[in-house]
Amino acid sequence: MQVIEGRPEIDYPCPWSFKVIGRKEEDMRRAIDEIVGSKHKYTITVSNHSAKGTYCSLNLHMTVINEPHRIYIYTALTEHESTKIVL
Repeated sequence: MQVIEGRPEIDYPCPWSFKVIGRKEEDMRRAIDEIVGSKHKYTITVSNHSAKGTYCSLNLHMTVINEPHRIYIYTALTEHESTKIVL
């Protein structure tokens, strides 16, 4: 990866990780499955549960094929009702 004019140049396809934060782990897992679908391999690991159990964060690891694909996954997860934050 090179940085050109303040923006990294990413060589696609490449491995990518998203951190997905929401209230219910099961709902977030379903959202990820709906959005990423069966066309792409991915793994999900639990990152954290809040002390009171109010929030859960999941790590989504996958290969993104190009920038539009990466942006689509990010936007779709961000807009899904089960998620609060996507990093």
